[in-house]
Amino acid sequence: MSALTPEEFVSALYRCCLGREPDPDGLAAWSDQIGLHGDPTAVLAGILASKEYRLKSATDSDARARCIAIASDAHRALGRPLRIVDVGAQLLGHGSNPYDPLASYPPLEIIGFDPLDERLAERAEAEGKQGITLLPYAIGDGDRHTLYINNDDATSSLYPLNAVMNASFNHLRELHTVDMQIVETHRLDDVLPHGPVDFLKLDIQGAELMALKSAQQTLERTAVVHCEVEFAPIYAGQPLYPEIQQFLNTHGFELIDLVGPARYHYDTQDDGNAQDRLLWADAVFYRVTDDPDTLRAQSLIAAAVYRKPSLAARLLRSSG
Repeated sequence: MSALTPEEFVSALYRCCLGREPDPDGLAAWSDQIGLHGDPTAVLAGILASKEYRLKSATDSDARARCIAIASDAHRALGRPLRIVDVGAQLLGHGSNPYDPLASYPPLEIIGFDPLDERLAERAEAEGKQGITLLPYAIGDGDRHTLYINNDDATSSLYPLNAVMNASFNHLRELHTVDMQIVETHRLDDVLPHGPVDFLKLDIQGAELMALKSAQQTLERTAVVHCEVEFAPIYAGQPLYPEIQQFLNTHGFELIDLVGPARYHYDTQDDGNAQDRLLWADAVFYRVTDDPDTLRAQSLIAAAVYRKPSLAARLLRSSG
């Protein structure tokens, strides 16, 4: 792995400490300082001493404390375990699950699906089996499909890679299919036990809408959908974000946020660390409801997972 350039280092510090990209003047000034003095720690010290960082830290601390208080109140009011359904459940590293903050509000019931047995075995070994059910199912429409297994198997999909599209972008241009398997997909409506679904996470590389269309009974009892969406066809023939939003809107869900945006640079000789094209993100949808139990679960998730104190407070208040 090559060392970061001064510009890459400064940009990473801005994102980490200030939550934004550097302005051009700041990027140039700090990069020049590293080039002149060879001491990147001075950049970190300067950012930590800035008024912007102090104000952001104070605001973040207040919001964090408020979210913890609301989440605790919602957890007590809910009075039952949260149920999480994880479609695309392989472990991508410690803390990689979006619902990991909910571990502070036990007990949890987690039902996970992934067609790659070895990845489920890795997760079971890493996290144990208490409270987690992991099933080697490809979730889809219940029909038989080809599973395209790629060299980065976290990108494996029921859709083939779009090589023409991906050739223009860092990382994506390196993806290729190494194996293909015929799999029988399962419908969520057919494999989930009865009861509420508080957090439905889908990360199945372009097949999310296929899974959602075969989960309409499940959606009627789902509080929150956390769904990967693409803004460009990384996979050939896949539905894109507008279709997913339209489908969920018609089934009583409203968009709350787009989180974890993934931006790529075009493959040019001077691409550097540019983030010029938004290609995918995770979309967060909440079901519109007046059911007190669902509202309490939504409040807990809003506070603990998404750090949205005003949304969490409003939902908890509406729950009675």
